[in-house]
Amino acid sequence: MLAGLIPLLLLAGQAASAQTREPKQPLEEIVRQFAAKENEYAGAHGHYSYRLTVRVQELGEGNRVLGEFEQVAEVDFDPSGRRRLRLVENPRSDLLYLSIPRVELSDLEFVPLFVTRPEDVPKYDITYLTRERVDEVEAYLFRLQPKEVVRLPEELFEGIVYVDADQLDVVRAHGKLLPVRSGGVFGNYFKTLELYREPVDGHLFTTFVRADDVISARGETIRARLTLRFSHHERIR
Repeated sequence: MLAGLIPLLLLAGQAASAQTREPKQPLEEIVRQFAAKENEYAGAHGHYSYRLTVRVQELGEGNRVLGEFEQVAEVDFDPSGRRRLRLVENPRSDLLYLSIPRVELSDLEFVPLFVTRPEDVPKYDITYLTRERVDEVEAYLFRLQPKEVVRLPEELFEGIVYVDADQLDVVRAHGKLLPVRSGGVFGNYFKTLELYREPVDGHLFTTFVRADDVISARGETIRARLTLRFSHHERIR
């Protein structure tokens, strides 16, 4: 399944300069392992409930907060096994430019909690970039670029993944889900995301997401920031 990927990865590694600090493991093996773990963690995530805090801030000079929306909800499963969102309390908002009354799970479909699966690996051009320290973790950086135009119902990630050099887990990612979606309460904004992982019961789940954008509303152009926090994970099925 990785046959078409191996030459590309080897070529990318051979062309890299000494500063890229190539890993000792074969590059295709690193990709195989982190894709397998992404698949494992995505499957495990489907058994957990969690608390989701959504915050949108309108920002002025010096990152001064002009207005803010915040919603806290519990995400679990309905009797049929589908994800559902239940508000902990009514959302609060004093936004000046954006109109966000409430955020539904469908509004967050552009957020990729996990970046790829083993069966999707051949659909990417994958390039090893460098080695970098992320917090307390030494990480390999790979760029994932879909080889062809992505159309629904297929979804692929485009961006940079940071892979723990020891455990070969994705610990951070920067990019977007393709195809790019529009509509919902966020419109065309916040498509490029930073995703951060933390351990939960031996798995690595996305626990924090941030996106910054420039928005035009009510005749003004301002900066805005979206943050998502996933906490209080509990295995319930």
